[in-house]
Amino acid sequence: MKRIVVRLISVVLLAGLLGGVAGGFGWIENLTAAEPAAVAQNDTPAAVSALIDALKDKDATVRKNAIKSLGRIGREARAAVPALTDTLKDEDTDVRGAAALALGRMGKDAKDACPKLAAMLKDKERDVRGAAALALARIGKDAKTAIPALKEMARADEKQLQSYARCALAVLEDDAEPHVAALAELLKDSTIEVRGTAIYVLGELGSLAKSAVPALAGTLKDKSADIRRAAARALGEMGADAKGAVSALASALKDDDVETQAAAALALADIGPDAESAVPALIEALKSKEVEVRGAAVYALGEIGPGAKDAIPAITKALKDDDADVRKAAALALGKIQE
Repeated sequence: MKRIVVRLISVVLLAGLLGGVAGGFGWIENLTAAEPAAVAQNDTPAAVSALIDALKDKDATVRKNAIKSLGRIGREARAAVPALTDTLKDEDTDVRGAAALALGRMGKDAKDACPKLAAMLKDKERDVRGAAALALARIGKDAKTAIPALKEMARADEKQLQSYARCALAVLEDDAEPHVAALAELLKDSTIEVRGTAIYVLGELGSLAKSAVPALAGTLKDKSADIRRAAARALGEMGADAKGAVSALASALKDDDVETQAAAALALADIGPDAESAVPALIEALKSKEVEVRGAAVYALGEIGPGAKDAIPAITKALKDDDADVRKAAALALGKIQE
């Protein structure tokens, strides 16, 4: 159930919010939350080889789709790093940005691409610069040579670029706090794109950005539903470190926006047993008319575990829900609660 609901929320978030942030290649951001590619391990080398060849296709969409697949395969596609690195010079903006993000998905296996990714921080296209910074953050400590260029980018006039640069610097430098604090401050910006980018990268940082939990919890009351959904998702990325936001997330289960309700429930699921105080609100959410809310709520109760015993009657009732996915999630939840 979580896979279904997370994918639903991710599509809405990324198309509705990050599409504006990441321009034409916003779709590639789905790699962040993508499930491991459904490529059998024995078939991966052949598939990767074919996809590498496709990077030379004359059609930019074909090249872009090949990159997307390589990114989804992730570290199993490490043989593609040299070819993807060459693709950072592609004439098509979307292809360059997608190649950077795909390299980021390969983590430390893409460390040889760091010099060219650092050079991309001065690309003529803003969106490509942002993608390069995000890729460097995902590669991690092996990208430390890019710190001077990232510091320069963090001083850029465009606040969205500042966010991506600070995301990478928080990972690469020994002290993440100055960067996390700066990102939390951007949550107050009047521009939705700036707030959205800051939220996104805070979620990308996960527990490294736990000091921003109070600020993110406050953003659950933002006037934009896109922002509220993004904030819930970012808190979920922090797992148990976001326990200070449990009360705010429980309140968000009553949000006017259905997808925000579901995102809040999934965030509570990610927090796990420390979200026990939200059990009454999750029980109430099981009465929702919306299947994604009911499914997310029952899943969250299961992830809370024995602390959700008061929900057993409501979950038992959910075993007769009209939706099969909700019934499946209820069956699993009852076992987790009574372990």
